[in-house]
Amino acid sequence: MAGIIEAKKCTIVGVGRLGLCTALCFERGGWDVLGVDVFPGYVEALNKKTLQSTEPRVMEFLEASKKFRATTSLQEGLDHSDVIMILVATPTGGGEDVYDISVLSKVLGEINAFQPKNKHIVICCTVLPGYIAQIGRFLIKDCEGATLSYNPEFIAQGDVIRGLLEPDCVLIGEGSKEAGDVLEALYRDSTDKKDARMCRMSAESAEIMKLSVNCFVTTKISFANMVGDVCDRTPGANKFDVLKAVGEDSRIGRKYILPGYGFGGPCFPRDNRALGNYAKSVGIEPMICEATDNYNKYHADVMTKTLLDQGLDHYVITDVAYKRLCPVDIIEESQPLLVARNLVKAGKKVTIRDRAGIISLVQRHFGCLFLYEVADPKAADEHGAITNDAKEPVKLQPLSGARTMGNPLSSYKK
Repeated sequence: MAGIIEAKKCTIVGVGRLGLCTALCFERGGWDVLGVDVFPGYVEALNKKTLQSTEPRVMEFLEASKKFRATTSLQEGLDHSDVIMILVATPTGGGEDVYDISVLSKVLGEINAFQPKNKHIVICCTVLPGYIAQIGRFLIKDCEGATLSYNPEFIAQGDVIRGLLEPDCVLIGEGSKEAGDVLEALYRDSTDKKDARMCRMSAESAEIMKLSVNCFVTTKISFANMVGDVCDRTPGANKFDVLKAVGEDSRIGRKYILPGYGFGGPCFPRDNRALGNYAKSVGIEPMICEATDNYNKYHADVMTKTLLDQGLDHYVITDVAYKRLCPVDIIEESQPLLVARNLVKAGKKVTIRDRAGIISLVQRHFGCLFLYEVADPKAADEHGAITNDAKEPVKLQPLSGARTMGNPLSSYKK
């Protein structure tokens, strides 16, 4: 083990958005990192440092890197290091298959075909509990002396590098004590937050822990929005005053406690459902997961009704990415877009106003359902404006004498 830590070498298979950010943070921490990817043009751009990215600090870190390079050869990656980290996509699957693990399993099978010896293989993409015990270890059965660990990240799209450099905790589902020691050393070298907690446990425990964190956050968001909706229907109540005060209790905390749009994006909704599905598979009724998901959908209906009560014929919705002022173009399960679709279903005209990249994504998903206007959402007010035909900020009307909602704040704001 000492030799692995002293060598400070690791291989990352899959250097897309998260994989590249991870590789660059490890390189910045003094490790010699080789990225493996299947796209020759992309690999060439990485090696020539000509890659263009909207993810904050990626281009800065890539330009400054001295010990990071990329290849299309998995064999070269296996030869480079005894630490093989896999960060390929496990996108949302269909039905009970919450995660599409086909690419991950293919990579493990390809590694097994080379029959490398004494490798610490680390899965860093999100999987359903049971994957490592039932599938992962089986797929590398011919790799003599190999360990299989689980080390998913806790990051937000559009803020990946900051999340990697300043983690609250690093989750290490270790395949062996040696594997855990190597991963802990890697993160100690790479994070700026030197007091970050290293949470070491079995891979099986880590699979559950990863989902549990995101599920607790989504539960907190749904709870905050429920309280906010109650305040909106209570004369004299101010939901912001209420929930800011709730967040001052140290048992609860200030993060994810403001009212606003519900949760969306590529991780929160599916991870909440994934934990629920897994709970059912082991005979536990996931009532909290289901309530969280149900209220998130209901809250969009409440927000739609509040807007419809204004009696306008035309609404303009801005900043429609999955979270407020997101610097990357992601609209997966966007709650602003869900509200916009509800308004259209109610017979209203809706204009989507956002930057060009977001507008293009929305057009590809929804076509002529909306009208479109390219603008910079950062130019809106601090809450992100919802405007009327005159393009003036709209104040949502109070219900039953309650204070106005204002435009919804994003619960993602920390």
